Amino acid sequence: MFKSETKTEPCMVKQLPCVPMGCSACCRETTMPLTISEAKRLSRRTGMALESFTWENNGVLTLLNDETTRACVFLLTASAESSAEGICSVYEVRPEGCRKYPIVLNPKDEAILDDGCPHRAQFPTPSETDAIALLNLEERLMRK
Repeated sequence: MFKSETKTEPCMVKQLPCVPMGCSACCRETTMPLTISEAKRLSRRTGMALESFTWENNGVLTLLNDETTRACVFLLTASAESSAEGICSVYEVRPEGCRKYPIVLNPKDEAILDDGCPHRAQFPTPSETDAIALLNLEERLMRK
């Protein structure tokens, strides 16, 4: 008899300090860039055409914000308040930039925690590895 093996991955919801509280500040008035492959994956998963959830921002494909809530079109929320709760409807396939946040690059290309994150004090200090990952993402975003 064969033993079934299952790969267990850590549950990100329990690891991120913001998600259990319903915080969605990072999803509000966002300019989250997407790679072409991320956009296509989101399109396949949601059945939405790329044009319905992206726009081009200085040559970079970017997630669209809902006109009413001013939040990412994939955020399930009815409020435009920046402190309102919301749930990501594509959490399992969210873009890498969303996965990395609140880690961002400063003008010196150093990884820092974004001042816009209300829970940044609860995240670990970013490492050089984080900076390299974001620089690699930045390079992929600029490819056509």
